[in-house]
Amino acid sequence: MKTLRKYDFYKREYHDYEVPDYWNVKTYCDDMAEIINCAQCGKEIPFGESYTSRQVHTEHGFGYGVCQYCNELEFIQERDALKSK
Repeated sequence: MKTLRKYDFYKREYHDYEVPDYWNVKTYCDDMAEIINCAQCGKEIPFGESYTSRQVHTEHGFGYGVCQYCNELEFIQERDALKSK
């Protein structure tokens, strides 16, 4: 398993987040056609069609690529967490 970091919008803290070793998760790629896995759901997508995650990051805060659906879910969760303050 690969260990990434996932931000909890409600608690405002990171926790470890594991994905399978065979997932190709990336924060950057020279080849926009390279197939990666969404860092949230694992869906295979071309890197050029991915969105920068608001929630799943490297140790230094760079967001991994996520699919459009997961990007929208992250946006909703972040918005709801901000409203619940």
